[in-house]
Amino acid sequence: MNQVISEILKDAKDPDLFRESLLKIDGDFDFGMDSMVSLGEVYCELYPDSVSHGDSAQVQIGYRIVRISIVEVLVRNMDNELKRRYREMFTNISSIKEQMAEIVSTLGMDEAVRIHKEIDSRIKGLKVEIDQMESSIIKERFTGGITVFYNILYLMKKTLNIT
Repeated sequence: MNQVISEILKDAKDPDLFRESLLKIDGDFDFGMDSMVSLGEVYCELYPDSVSHGDSAQVQIGYRIVRISIVEVLVRNMDNELKRRYREMFTNISSIKEQMAEIVSTLGMDEAVRIHKEIDSRIKGLKVEIDQMESSIIKERFTGGITVFYNILYLMKKTLNIT
């Protein structure tokens, strides 16, 4: 049963509790455009000073909520060990070299490259959805939240020596 991600944020009220709640449901939530917009609306309700950009900490919370959500979308359907490794890389860039070496050692280079391409494809698909949103604070938070993944994917690609 797909959970409603905006309701999860509404109940959690805090990015750390939100992340814990998403981990418990293991990626079982819808993340289509309507769900993203609803998530953004709840964020704006919980953090009203972010809407006017008056509180930069609240703006950063918006980006963090987006990144937490995207990470869980990206690691869906991975086994637990692989999820752990990718979550670590997405939240701690300095771990990429070590984690990718372990993934290659365990799964082989071909499988590591395949997974990288799959994640890259998912990010591009999410970006297409975000680009189709109406211009708004919500679109801005999602655009800001997803950009870091391009940097991370680039570092992963370089670590794998993919051309």
